[in-house]
Amino acid sequence: MKIAIIGATGDMGYGLALRLAIAGHDIIIGSRQLEKAENAAVKAREESGKTNIIGMANPDAARAAELVVISVPSAGHRATVEGLKDIIAEKPVLDITIPMAFKPLRYAPPAEGSNALETQAVLGEGSRVAAGFHTISATLLSDLSHPVTGDALIVGDDAELKEQVIGLAKELGLNAYNAGALRFSSTVESLTPMLIGMNKRYGSNHMGIIITGA
Repeated sequence: MKIAIIGATGDMGYGLALRLAIAGHDIIIGSRQLEKAENAAVKAREESGKTNIIGMANPDAARAAELVVISVPSAGHRATVEGLKDIIAEKPVLDITIPMAFKPLRYAPPAEGSNALETQAVLGEGSRVAAGFHTISATLLSDLSHPVTGDALIVGDDAELKEQVIGLAKELGLNAYNAGALRFSSTVESLTPMLIGMNKRYGSNHMGIIITGA
C-alpha cells in the first residue's frame, strides 16, 4: 500500500514510517517543507535499509497516497487538515495526533472533542476517518533494535477502514482491537498524556497498554 504520513518528520510519524516501510509498504514522508521531507526520507532509508521511502511536500504526498496518516503537532492540526481538505476529503485518513498541553501535562482537545473528530468535521460528510496508535511509544517505534509490543486501539465509523488499520498494526507486531466508533477517539487520545507522565515517573520510554481477556 502507498501510505503518506503527513508530519513524519516528527517522532511518532517517523517511527511509524520506519516500521511500515520494513513491513513492505511504500511510504511517503510529508512535510510543509520539501527539503525537510526529503532529508527525513534519506535518514529513514539509511536506518531501515529499505528503498521504499520518499519525501514530498504535504499536498503532493497526500495526492499520491492510498492512505493518508495525519501525525502533526496539535497546534497545527486543524490548519494542516484544512490545507489538505480538497485532496483528502474522499481518501481514507488515519489520524494519530494527540491534542496535549503542558505545565501541567494534560489532554487538551479542540471544540469538536478530539483531533480525530476535528478532522472529520473539517473533511465533511462522507469522509472516512479512523484514529489509533495513541498507546504505542514513539521511542519504541523508532528503535529498530527492539520489536514493537503492546496493544493498539483503533476507532472509527468506517468498518472497512478500521479493519485495514488493524491489519497494519498487526503487520508491525502489535495486537490491535476495534475499540468502537470515532466518538471514542477522545478516550484513546487522552491515554497518551497519561502514558507520557507514567513513563517520566517510572523512568521508561516504552510504557503502553495490554488488553486482557480478549
